[in-house]
Amino acid sequence: MLLLQHHIDLEKNNEGDARAKSYTVPRCQLLKFLLCIITVIWLLSSYSKCSRAYDVGRQKIMNRSNTYYNGTHDFKTLTILVSIDGFHPRLINAKHTPFLHNLHNLQSSYDMNITTTPYMIPSFPTQTFPNHWSMVTGKHPIEHGIVSNIFWDDSTGSEFRPNNLDPRIWSNAADPIWQLLQTKTQGQYKVATHMWPGSDITYEEYQEVPRERMPFYFDNFNHSETLQEKLSQIFQYVDMPLLEDRPELVLSYIPNVDSYGHDFGYDLRDKRLQKLINEIDKFFRHLMEGLHKRNLLKISNVMVVSDHGMNNIDTESGEHVVVWERMFPGDTMSAFISHFYNEGPMMMAYVKDPRNRQWIRDLIKFQLRKVYGDEISRKFHVILKEDFDPSWRYFQYNNESHAYDDRVGDIWILPDEHYAIVKEASGIHGGTMGTHGYNFGNCSDMASIFIGMGPMFSNEVIPPFQNIQIYKMLIDASGVF
Repeated sequence: MLLLQHHIDLEKNNEGDARAKSYTVPRCQLLKFLLCIITVIWLLSSYSKCSRAYDVGRQKIMNRSNTYYNGTHDFKTLTILVSIDGFHPRLINAKHTPFLHNLHNLQSSYDMNITTTPYMIPSFPTQTFPNHWSMVTGKHPIEHGIVSNIFWDDSTGSEFRPNNLDPRIWSNAADPIWQLLQTKTQGQYKVATHMWPGSDITYEEYQEVPRERMPFYFDNFNHSETLQEKLSQIFQYVDMPLLEDRPELVLSYIPNVDSYGHDFGYDLRDKRLQKLINEIDKFFRHLMEGLHKRNLLKISNVMVVSDHGMNNIDTESGEHVVVWERMFPGDTMSAFISHFYNEGPMMMAYVKDPRNRQWIRDLIKFQLRKVYGDEISRKFHVILKEDFDPSWRYFQYNNESHAYDDRVGDIWILPDEHYAIVKEASGIHGGTMGTHGYNFGNCSDMASIFIGMGPMFSNEVIPPFQNIQIYKMLIDASGVF
């Protein structure tokens, strides 16, 4: 069939058009040919943007060759992906998040398709930067290069951490979705990212890095930004007057819930947490209302995700937290360890001489038992990096080497859920704190959420899936391939 650029008038579509329907291909080749001829004649005779009712099938509505008229402007299909950092599925409830609760139960006042899952499976380590990069690359952290929130990169002689985004490290990591789509379309498909982790890296000093490595539009991280300001920025992109300037994919990031969880943990009896997640709920209600008022729901695919959940740790009793300095005061290990990082509940160390790895591991185990006793020390597992369980899909899983194996620390301290290793006991406040980083298979509190709305989705609850599948969804939604 000849594909023609054409307009579909969203404002004139009747009630039957509100939901994208699967397109059934007739078996008779003659009938297919006649239908093609009829379609072409009808399109050529339509000089106005206003068309009669048009039954838009999934493949048709997702094709970038189409444009759609919402009553005021022409549009391509729109995809919006919003990530709520640290948002566990258990935070969704009828009382405090009624809008998300209805969506999670396939209910909405809008005529649209909704797909949900009980939970989405994050990658290890369940930290912000590795998992956000997994969603936009379709790869696990050991495959895409952002192996932790903090790590040492020997090839560049530099340290990666969220507030020190070295472009040399990012330029060597796997290609993100915006690079794929913008390169494939020679810049016609534009992507906008609003605070998405890893999307605000600039590469002007590196001529070998293509411009498409950066989103066409991006916003720097602003922790003080309100949810209303965030919503306004998303709609600034949606409301760009010129079709050729307007992004077709918008990715946005909400840090508020994660920040609260680190300080106080998750207790749904806490009125401050209730208020916070209610504000998140209103954000998404207003997002969908805004798309509805703009007559864009029929061509918009909206995905709500999170990167991981949060695990509560009791810091009051002192029985769930071990302090590195109590085992190794001062610079005791500096002669043998070049770098060690405490990220979330875990710790990883890079040794200066690989020949020392085993005895250093054994020494850490010994000190754990000596200082904290057998009962607590059994909750902390000291391993070499090659000892990771293959099911974690981390260092050399499937007995394969990966390009970023060298970014992984030589020795790891991995606690059980509700336990953590920390540095500097003075930084621990009494009560409950939240943390994340555990492997999902050992800690269900690390589960994340997924809700998809729009013509590319069907009305169903699907089995849990790994978050690397988000990348494929974004490709499908783009209509580029």
